[in-house]
Amino acid sequence: MLFSHVPAPSIPDKESIVDALPQTCRTTSPLMLASLCNLYSVCSAHRRTHFRYASCLIKPPFPRQLLNFASAIECIFSVTDSVAPGGIMHWRYCELLAGAAANLAIVSLGCGIAWPSPVFQKLTEPTLRDNPFGAVLTEYDRTLSEAALTIGGLAGPLLACWITKHKGPRIALLLSSVLYIPAWLMLMIVGSVSLLIVARTIIGMANGYVLLTVTLYIGEIASDRYRGALGCFIQIGTTLGVLIVYCAGPFVSYLALQAICCAVPILFGTLFLYMPETPHYLVQCGHGQRAVEALMFLRGARHADEVQSELDEIREYVRRRDADDGTPARTVHHLKHLFVHAGNRKALLISFGLVLFQQCSGIDVILANSEVLFVESNASLGPIYGTAVLGVLQFLSSCITPFFIDRTGRRPMLLASSIGLAIALATLGAYFTLNRYAVPVGPIRWLPLTSLVGFVAIYNAGFGPVAWAIVMEIFAHELKPIGVTLCVLGSVLFDYAILQLITALIQAAGLDWALWMLAGICVAAGTFCWRIVLETRGLKLVEIQQQLSGTKVMRL
Repeated sequence: MLFSHVPAPSIPDKESIVDALPQTCRTTSPLMLASLCNLYSVCSAHRRTHFRYASCLIKPPFPRQLLNFASAIECIFSVTDSVAPGGIMHWRYCELLAGAAANLAIVSLGCGIAWPSPVFQKLTEPTLRDNPFGAVLTEYDRTLSEAALTIGGLAGPLLACWITKHKGPRIALLLSSVLYIPAWLMLMIVGSVSLLIVARTIIGMANGYVLLTVTLYIGEIASDRYRGALGCFIQIGTTLGVLIVYCAGPFVSYLALQAICCAVPILFGTLFLYMPETPHYLVQCGHGQRAVEALMFLRGARHADEVQSELDEIREYVRRRDADDGTPARTVHHLKHLFVHAGNRKALLISFGLVLFQQCSGIDVILANSEVLFVESNASLGPIYGTAVLGVLQFLSSCITPFFIDRTGRRPMLLASSIGLAIALATLGAYFTLNRYAVPVGPIRWLPLTSLVGFVAIYNAGFGPVAWAIVMEIFAHELKPIGVTLCVLGSVLFDYAILQLITALIQAAGLDWALWMLAGICVAAGTFCWRIVLETRGLKLVEIQQQLSGTKVMRL
């Protein structure tokens, strides 16, 4: 853990103090610097509460510069006060740091999703210039590869749920690298379609595995203050992985792309090794002192008393998760509790509905047909550079959401996103309907590209990240593992089913009919968010459960 590797602070030498001083204090005489060192020594022993008393140690012949000493001491303390005497780092954004480190694993998920875009282009070139198979990959082989990704994705969450329960979210998340690294190495040495399918199956398993473990880890370390922002990190990590593959894939060799993708889980494992275990799991294992240290690190607290109330809440959550005799309750018991209790059923309905509409919004269909939209718009970028631009747009738009989710609320963002997606899809549907009936569309050739950009930006700033943010916080703590597991399984199934359905519809009826159907789904998504989805902005986790159960929460 990070805070176990940080040494206790020591009094710096004169050179370190000079480096920490503001510019107004750096031209002081040696006598003043010596006085400043004495002042720091006293302040280190008595801390800031005795700063005024310690300041009398500075002997004046420098009255005009005495006012600068307060800011000088603050600069010095800013370097050392982030670490407590016990070696625990104190920084108010440590939980964001832990969440960002955990979401480096999600970057591998994004790489796995975007991998077919540049790679299948190489494997289907008749010249075989960069093809390790020595033969052109058929459409049947590509279909098998995508089916293998889905099959692996169904097994991954089940494995992750079991490991998380017995070893904790941190160890489970670290073990995701054990899945990704062999898969990418296998793709480096691939020589047959069978080996390709096996590697894609492992990547699919790793994708489902890491999506569940990251959701559980962040859900257990997040405070009420940053819960919404941390929930959006999943989409940021996914789009970053997609961006890496879109930007590197077309311009590097097949082998180099696999090496780049393999470097991502190695980097994640190296950095995440220093992050703490979740306080919930530590309390469940009886490691009370380690749980306090983890909470102090995550919340930036200087004293154990500052996190005592939250620690008591966690102990209550763990008590409810366990059976009456103190042993962990069986999964069957949690499943029964999830479906019997009315509030838990509503939480499952909301989360499952959001995941369903998220996957059925058509983001995969739009990205898969982006080349057609570029051609229709007479865009000069070409499919390669156009795809890279889309990757940048996805990443930048997903980075906006954490700054607004706790200001505007979840429901307004979901509603606005649903309406915007429906308008973009309906516009595309209308354009291709006019094109089908040979209506002149020359003056509006810019429309497909504009709608594509708007759709991608709206999805990644709205429905994409916000849906998982709600899934992360909507379940009671004792039911979160089983509830999130069901949502991840549903997400994998819905994603594959809607992609196959829309692909068949495009072949049978045309792209315009598929776009109109997706627009109708987005309208249904907006209705669902308006009537069913609960607004959780500003609510504590206990208050969310009370509202799900029908108890009116009074805010003073």
